[in-house]
Amino acid sequence: MKKIIKLGLVLGIFACVSCVLLAVVNNFTAPEIEKIENEKEQNALKSVLPGAAGYPKAGAEELKAAVDSCKAEIGSVKINKIFKAVDSTGNVIGYAANITGPTFETTTILLGTDPEMKVTGVTILKTTDTPGKQKMADYKTSKVAAKKGMSFTEQFRDCTAEDFANGTNYEIISGATLSSGGVANMIKAGIKVLEVYKASNN
Repeated sequence: MKKIIKLGLVLGIFACVSCVLLAVVNNFTAPEIEKIENEKEQNALKSVLPGAAGYPKAGAEELKAAVDSCKAEIGSVKINKIFKAVDSTGNVIGYAANITGPTFETTTILLGTDPEMKVTGVTILKTTDTPGKQKMADYKTSKVAAKKGMSFTEQFRDCTAEDFANGTNYEIISGATLSSGGVANMIKAGIKVLEVYKASNN
């Protein structure tokens, strides 16, 4: 019995020490990880909304109000953040949304639109889809002459909510159907939420 108690105490001490060490490491690495993620996000914003002087982020209440207004329409898609793109005089020249949704597994994108809600760019920030991630990166469109040779995400440029409502076709990647459809659904949901956000935050 004494040996069992002693073994239990030793294991407990090891567990406590491990937890403390993990907490210390996290305290050191968390700020650096956050800094790297913020830099990636800023670069993605510049990619989907080039030419802006800044990208102020919507407040938590503004974000929640826009999302709550569209809950029935966006389903399981999650709008993580909303941004305005402003020029050097503070005029709004576009909007962006950081969006996570179901694909084959889960994908997060950054969607950019102009003030009229026409898509200016889409960037895939991260995805757990395999092999969807590489296929989305390598894919080149071929079925629509006007969009021939574009990447999977580039084909959505200039699309509007009406395009999706009218069933405008986009090229589905062979072998990554769920990834393709999931990204399209996120773009559609993002446009809807950004429309509501714009109407309430002019």
